[in-house]
Amino acid sequence: MITILASIAQQESASISQNVRMGIQFGFQEGRGRLNYSVFLGYKRGEKPGSYEIVPDQANVVRRIYREYLEGFSPSMIADGLTADGIRTPAGGANWFPSSVRRILENEKYCGDLLMQKYYVKDFLTHKCVKNEGERPRYYVEDDHDPIVPRAVFCQVQGEIKCRAALVQDPGMLRFGKRMALSGRLVCGRCGRILKRYESGEKSDWRCRQRAREKKSEVVSRQPGCGLRIVGERDVQSAVVEAFNRLPGRRDELIRLEERLLTGEIGRIDACLKALTDHEVKIEERLDQWAAAGDGAAGSEGEVDFLKGRITEIREQKNALYAERADHASREMQVRMLLELVDEMCGRGRKVKVKSGACRDWDDFFRRTAYKPPEDVIRDGKMVRFENGLTIRYIDKVILVDNGCKVVFKAGIEV
Repeated sequence: MITILASIAQQESASISQNVRMGIQFGFQEGRGRLNYSVFLGYKRGEKPGSYEIVPDQANVVRRIYREYLEGFSPSMIADGLTADGIRTPAGGANWFPSSVRRILENEKYCGDLLMQKYYVKDFLTHKCVKNEGERPRYYVEDDHDPIVPRAVFCQVQGEIKCRAALVQDPGMLRFGKRMALSGRLVCGRCGRILKRYESGEKSDWRCRQRAREKKSEVVSRQPGCGLRIVGERDVQSAVVEAFNRLPGRRDELIRLEERLLTGEIGRIDACLKALTDHEVKIEERLDQWAAAGDGAAGSEGEVDFLKGRITEIREQKNALYAERADHASREMQVRMLLELVDEMCGRGRKVKVKSGACRDWDDFFRRTAYKPPEDVIRDGKMVRFENGLTIRYIDKVILVDNGCKVVFKAGIEV
């Protein structure tokens, strides 16, 4: 009797679970999301059912995370900075972790979209929640709510995540997780290898890996060393500071570079994308006419195959143009960031009244996340000391030679 009653109870539980699951499924199909607001940084429950409201202070933290990641900081470095500034985590904790930062960077809700059914309950008895890897349908809603970061910024962050993942295989490019700003950025001007840091007491210097490897063992590398002399760390830092102090004299060059990227490269790509999109729409209209008219009425099978192949070619061209546009947009962002720093050094920093609501365009995002260097770093229009944050944000690499160095900024100019 107990076995029979237990079976009936289990069947009833399965029936209730199925009904609840179908209700949630119908809600997803209608675009109604289910969010845990207690651990959702940046938003709170709105007055209307299913609506979200932006929390200004938390939204500024989200924008800071996105901006610092685009500037070259790793999730672990961003987490350390947030912890040091006393900013609370989404769950209200004091210590930030890199995994929390990565989840925020990959969350599409911050650009106003909504992806539903990322996870699902696999078994109604254990209530175990697992990640949806294609076992259940997922639903994506665009422009569901007010965005905290523009979609352009969110897409660029996703591209940066993939780019860094591809660079993991190259030891010389592992600069994003380094605590020191110069790690992975010093390049030998003779052989092109990344320099390695050595410490001796309180003194630190940088040496070419080819030179260090040959000195350690002749068996490891029989090739002759590049001959680059050992460079003191203080000398490198002084050179970087001098490069920053020469930037105000290059301001006009930066302005011309920004205009060329916006009106030239990016404008040309946008025009090409528009032309390809219009052509794709016309082809799709032609296919719809053929399908509505029936076999042999509006075109032959060969014509349909040709049109479908043409659509595939157009989409491949558009994907290539999107990738090229992302590269130019990243370059334009670096130019604009460097102009912000130059204006700050020259005393031209603009004070713009920033709104606290939704952030939908690139310029608004830049105004809200404007970076101001520490007061003890820049005085009277000059940089007075080396600072890790500025180096990570603006410098791509430093090429060392025997009689000096070439500082290459992410914006594309060299000093």
